[in-house]
Amino acid sequence: MYKAVFLDLDGTLLDNEKRISEENINAIEKAKDKGVFVCICSGRQIDITRKFKEIAHASQYMICSNGAIIYDDDSHEELFSANIDKAFCKEVYEYVESNSLVARFDTKYGRYVNNDSLNVSTEIVITEGIDNFLEHNNVIQLSVVGHSFDEIDKAIVDLKIENSYSNRVVNRYSEKYPINYWCLNIINKSASKGNAITGLCKYLKIDTKDVIAIGDDMNDSSMIDIAGLGVAMGNASEEVKKVANEVTKTNIENGVAHIINKYILN
Repeated sequence: MYKAVFLDLDGTLLDNEKRISEENINAIEKAKDKGVFVCICSGRQIDITRKFKEIAHASQYMICSNGAIIYDDDSHEELFSANIDKAFCKEVYEYVESNSLVARFDTKYGRYVNNDSLNVSTEIVITEGIDNFLEHNNVIQLSVVGHSFDEIDKAIVDLKIENSYSNRVVNRYSEKYPINYWCLNIINKSASKGNAITGLCKYLKIDTKDVIAIGDDMNDSSMIDIAGLGVAMGNASEEVKKVANEVTKTNIENGVAHIINKYILN
């Protein structure tokens, strides 16, 4: 029997309105009752991941910021983190300031931004200056946000990210909340969802062949690839489906519950 299930959030556990269905919650609760770890594995920062973990009634362990941190939410213990070089963080801050863009800095304590032009309620504007901020914070994931893909593609070139020995772009995407914007996420080159799951499984003494991983986007490919059963959502990109062992229903058809019911509860 499978001993752990790792779930992406957006496009996977969450529907298109960023909600978790009762069907998915019930399946997660029943899997946990059978002794299975059900862990959120998201690109989101700790505080937002925690909110969805609590709604879903998922297990205590969370993988956040695209695998850059593993967190035990019961003990408030950081089991692993791969931080971004602070000199690069400062370079990005200065770049976005001079190009009228937004930078997001994910830390253990929350998400910080250089300005509030694309701010949502959970983001904190840096007011004490970048040097003071970096002196007191480690950055787990760094994002550049603009009003078009052209702006963030230019940032990839200008900041020489593709040639970096320590950082990589993990994904680029568009969102419509609070207004239309385009974003690229940058993490330490050693971090990935797949590496984080491998590390957490070692900590929990679980073989990755006994793991189910479910996702929909390219940043989920590494976890789908390493899992004993790698599952792509029905709404996943074709590239992700090619990596998966199985394709489930879409995120608005309770694809997560379908897999849990099929492989754990039956």
